[in-house]
Amino acid sequence: MKINTEIRQQIFIVTCEGSRLDASFAQSFFSSMQGFIQKGHMDIVLDLSSVEFVDSTGLGAIVRCLKELNGRGELVLCGVNEMVLSLLKMTRLDDIFIQARDRDEALKRLKEEQEKKAAKPVQLEKAAEAPKPKPEKPKVTGFDESLLSSLSMEDGEDVQEVDTGERRRHRRISNKQILSEDIIVYCTNSTTGKRSTGIILDISPSGLLLVSPSRLGVGEEFIITGRIGRNFKFRERAVIRNCRDGKYGFEFIKPSRETTSFLNQLTGSVMLSAKGRLNT
Repeated sequence: MKINTEIRQQIFIVTCEGSRLDASFAQSFFSSMQGFIQKGHMDIVLDLSSVEFVDSTGLGAIVRCLKELNGRGELVLCGVNEMVLSLLKMTRLDDIFIQARDRDEALKRLKEEQEKKAAKPVQLEKAAEAPKPKPEKPKVTGFDESLLSSLSMEDGEDVQEVDTGERRRHRRISNKQILSEDIIVYCTNSTTGKRSTGIILDISPSGLLLVSPSRLGVGEEFIITGRIGRNFKFRERAVIRNCRDGKYGFEFIKPSRETTSFLNQLTGSVMLSAKGRLNT
């Protein structure tokens, strides 16, 4: 992944040249963007037309660029493909960023935002008035601070929950009944070796349901690795049995005794009332 920059119509344009903005490049990307902003480039077009995949670590880096601007400028995304857009929607951030189809539309959107700011009336200070408190720095609004902090640029980052109401023959429990944060797992295709990130929606001793920004195929076998809480780590083989609306149902293949025992204890310790509230 490389970063190219140029200035068009007095607007700073950053282009990501590469197919993946993931954990391997997120910190370098953010450091570069932070440097551009510190040099005074407050209105930026981020061209992602070459990027085919963004994981939650990469998304966290983009969000932090918006945070770094701190309301002093605008960040417009252009060329976002359907897969990346699905991640934005999955994390409920699609309404936070200004988006455009291409550079020309992005430049137009930025000009419109600049004109809106310029049109705001400026209030004149009155003489002989009591000293006013120092104005607070403008804040970036529109997204949950807890979501921002959860999108860390480290392995094990978290993304907002996507609910599911599907029923299964084995009793499963939602990730939110296990932890106050989501459970990230990594899925490595046993045949191709391609690695994908997934978010567990619910889990049982027989398998799990997850959502992923990657396109996975029914019948494909994966090695799933992850962690529940601070202490329990697992690595299991699983096969995709069904897919619906981007949610993948995995069945474990001969799970280890440790994983089976842990999940049996976990599911056995959670009871739901008729109203769906968690009881202990």
